[in-house]
Amino acid sequence: MDRNPARLCVLRGAQMALFPMAVLSVFLQRQVGFTVTDIMLLQAVFGMAMVIFEFPSGYLADRIGYRRTLVLAFALWTVAWPIYGYSTTWWGVAGAELLLGVGMALLSGCDSALMYESLLATGREHEFARWSGRHTFWGQLAEGGGALAAGLLFAWGVQGPFLAQGAASAVGLLVALSLVEPPRERPDFTDSLGQVRAMIRHVARENTELRALIVAVVVLGLASFIPVWTVQLYAVDAGLPEPWLGPMWAVANFTVALAALASHRLVGRWPLAATAGLCAALIVLGYLGLGLSHVWWGFVAYYALMVMRGLQGPVFRHREQQLVPSSDRAGFVSLRSMVFRSGFLVAGPLVGWSVDHRGQHWTMLVLAGVFFVASCLVALGLRRVARSGSDSGAG
Repeated sequence: MDRNPARLCVLRGAQMALFPMAVLSVFLQRQVGFTVTDIMLLQAVFGMAMVIFEFPSGYLADRIGYRRTLVLAFALWTVAWPIYGYSTTWWGVAGAELLLGVGMALLSGCDSALMYESLLATGREHEFARWSGRHTFWGQLAEGGGALAAGLLFAWGVQGPFLAQGAASAVGLLVALSLVEPPRERPDFTDSLGQVRAMIRHVARENTELRALIVAVVVLGLASFIPVWTVQLYAVDAGLPEPWLGPMWAVANFTVALAALASHRLVGRWPLAATAGLCAALIVLGYLGLGLSHVWWGFVAYYALMVMRGLQGPVFRHREQQLVPSSDRAGFVSLRSMVFRSGFLVAGPLVGWSVDHRGQHWTMLVLAGVFFVASCLVALGLRRVARSGSDSGAG
């Protein structure tokens, strides 16, 4: 069990190599004939699968075991990626996205829950933020490396990146089989509906800090996730040569990796509200840079959003794990992920429509204002919760 955290980092690398990502928008636009709206609608299909299966998968993982759930997830991914590469129609690509969505739903919350429980069982719970940073670091490092190789694979054959990711998923399947399930309280399926209602009630009414934290993670997550599906086309439209797409994507992922690795040192001792305030500043810097710049290297502003993503992830996830009960750890994390996917299900197609009809720059400026207001409200909410907790403690 001592080796579980390191193996989960390897597992994250196999999951996040994501060779197709650096060329995916270009692949969909040129090989399948998608518009930006189509791409966002496709991601909405992925998001819909996540919304439908996200919470049930976390609920299931808490009961059948994290190792079994991870094995099933990587088995689905091993099959889905080659299907994606050879699809030439909307329905073929959507079917592959559906399989990937189910696999991602199974993964969501499961790996972090297994890591936290493994550290807790070995008396190392205090190391979670550090291991979470490493977990993100190796995932983003793998994605950056995959991006560097994506151009060569794409030049070799348009299916190359997808077949490479299928092979990486097969490696992840082998690593998942080597994990050790930690001892913990494992609930049964008795009164499942009542248990689900109790979990939702706990977030919605009983635990104000957990609710504020979930809102914060969702808002900041959307701020960094939406440009992922537009920045490639933004850069190409601005004049970036297509062979540079891989390095551009790699640098973005290396930026997240380094920020995540340093997160517990830089902001680990900060109040969460202060970290959210820093994130608000980085969001404005990133979106305003994208919106106001009209030169080919304007995509560099995107890296401010990647710094934000890396800094906030480990510290917010650590506090989240401390607040949720062990018996339903993956379920609560999946509940938060379901809220995030629901948000993108609404926002993604709207952003795609805006890009198609109003252009990238106008859309980025609007998003700068929207996310700045939302992230400031998040910071104020976290501050209010922290003050009320302090006042309660003082009383």
